[in-house]
Amino acid sequence: MDGWSMPVTRDIDIPHNRSRDRLIVVGVILIVCLLGLGLTRYVSDLLQQRAEEQQRSETLARLSEIRARLEGEVSATIYIAQGLVSYAAINQAVTQSEFDRFAREVAASNPAISILALAPGNVVRYIYPLEGNERAIGLDYTKNEAQWPAVKRVMEERRTIVAGPVNLVQGGRGLIARSPILLADEESETTEDRRYWGVASVVVDTDLLFEGAGIRPEVGGYRLALRGVDGLGAAGQMIMGDPGLFEGEAVTLPVKLPSGEWQISGRPVDGWIGTSAESRFAGLAGAGTTALLSVLSALLVYAQQRAKAMALHDALTGLPNRRLLVDRLEQLASLSERTGIGFQVFFIDLNGFKPINDTLGHAVGDMVLRAIGDRLREETRESDTIARIGGDEFVVLVPGLIQHRSSANIADRLRQTFHEPLRVGEHVIAIQVSVGWATYPDDATNISEILSLADQRMYRDKAAVAQAVVS
Repeated sequence: MDGWSMPVTRDIDIPHNRSRDRLIVVGVILIVCLLGLGLTRYVSDLLQQRAEEQQRSETLARLSEIRARLEGEVSATIYIAQGLVSYAAINQAVTQSEFDRFAREVAASNPAISILALAPGNVVRYIYPLEGNERAIGLDYTKNEAQWPAVKRVMEERRTIVAGPVNLVQGGRGLIARSPILLADEESETTEDRRYWGVASVVVDTDLLFEGAGIRPEVGGYRLALRGVDGLGAAGQMIMGDPGLFEGEAVTLPVKLPSGEWQISGRPVDGWIGTSAESRFAGLAGAGTTALLSVLSALLVYAQQRAKAMALHDALTGLPNRRLLVDRLEQLASLSERTGIGFQVFFIDLNGFKPINDTLGHAVGDMVLRAIGDRLREETRESDTIARIGGDEFVVLVPGLIQHRSSANIADRLRQTFHEPLRVGEHVIAIQVSVGWATYPDDATNISEILSLADQRMYRDKAAVAQAVVS
């Protein structure tokens, strides 16, 4: 068939439609998967974040508890130093034996205390225990390069200074709390106005101090580290534990001292939580749900596409039905108004189809109708539309410019298409058809008119065939 053509999808079984349907189904699956996996990732990350925050919160609470105990132990040391200051201020002419009795009672209250000393005029005159520390008696801080800077700082700042931990001569490490002994005169109104009498020193065994606070490099499922020698905080040297804790993601808190601070850091022994059980479960559940929803969505879309196709196609032959035919006629009519290019409609009716059903059965009749559709497909163009609009009625819609003579030739070719009998199963069946045609817009100006005219001409052709048989 010659003439202008417009690509038109002809039935639900051709590859173009199947490809389109597959693309739609695949697209739906991808969208559902992306949305499902995105939501799953969001929920999984949210649960993971909550698990991590909970672990860090627990670590912070545990570390805060340890810090509070440590600050309490240090405060107790400072309290003892202040008590020693008060004792010295009241008993400026105390003897060594009197000092021993007082210091013995103080030391008994805190096993971590290793040395108590008084240095009036910055010279050590009293020390407890005296045994083992005799050489310290008479030590002049102003002439001792190692200790004078710390004592001088106490004098200048007129407050308790905590130094260390330092290595002790008798072994172990000690924390030294030095407090100025300031005597009030009648004219003294402020700390700065008071007369400096000397310095009181309390040396605390660091290991016993930490033991009393329950602090070790590893305690209660947590790794701990402490730094800030001499109260220098982050700038101070390590006191205990692994320095690497301060370089990682451990929780770090300040430990307040009278003069400066330490820093304590901690994290779980096994490290921070990896993927939490809740996050893993959410991921697996989300992936499974996404897969299920993807399959269900694909089946639903496929069913909708199939239902849509079946609503526009003949269930027996797979050809477009009357509804789809009218839709395409309206499209071509609208196109014709814009371009002036028309189209032709050919009505085809089978002659003598009823006897086939009556003699061979409806199953064979259905096979004949499908064979008719197949043969029409073979004899028409891809741009043409073949529709089944009734029991044995077919329509061929041909877009394009075709002369009147060409239309008649097309009708003859459609009749000749069925000169060769159809082979249906074990049966060879001769088929004759009647054809009527009409052209738009030459023969009709609307869809109803062109369908009616083509139908009328088909019946005239059928009558002519019947008359020829009688003659």
